[in-house]
Amino acid sequence: MTFTILHNKNCSKSRACIQILESENVNFKIRDYIKNPLSFDEVKHLIQNLLGNKFDILRNKTEKDFDDKNLIKFIFENQKNLQRPIFFDGKNYIVCRPPDKVLEFI
Repeated sequence: MTFTILHNKNCSKSRACIQILESENVNFKIRDYIKNPLSFDEVKHLIQNLLGNKFDILRNKTEKDFDDKNLIKFIFENQKNLQRPIFFDGKNYIVCRPPDKVLEFI
């Protein structure tokens, strides 16, 4: 199985997660969602398959009055507000805070 990490190169936690995956010799793809933004359908898939609280996906935790439809729209239009790193194990998305949380899913 090929895993995917939604990555922002400016994020130290995201870089640390990549280092962990590399040190464990995990086959994974890097998706720089800043250079290659997620489509509306990809954001919808992310929210529908996110493990944990759906608001953990937001960097700014004050935006908690969204229903799913408005949360998807907000994230699609404001992808820099995504918490990172986000690891996709082929089924679920996981916010890997701290980065070594990824070890639970490989």
